[in-house]
Amino acid sequence: MPYESKIRPHNADRVTKNTTISRCLLQQIKEIANQQHVPFNQLLTEGIDYVLTTYKKPKEFAAPIKPKDRIQMATTFSNTQYELLKDRARRLHTHANTLIEIGMDYIIKKYHEV
Repeated sequence: MPYESKIRPHNADRVTKNTTISRCLLQQIKEIANQQHVPFNQLLTEGIDYVLTTYKKPKEFAAPIKPKDRIQMATTFSNTQYELLKDRARRLHTHANTLIEIGMDYIIKKYHEV
């Protein structure tokens, strides 16, 4: 029988994905996660939800300047949510990591206002 955590139940929809995102944004998200006592992946998910509900058409979207401090990292996402994000990125003529960074920026602003 495989090991199952008593702290966090296994979610079969979550898969590990590699992405390239801004180191500065990631550090800020991790600080907020520590302050809120939640996993930083949960904040990334919240940011992705924001992007999916906010940006639906190319005319609604203006790509931000690409950060120079991008690093590659692996994290877990809902596979369904990540596929929706990739599809949205294709429709907006951008990349999924750009949309993740927009979501991270939203989260940072949201929690700094609290």
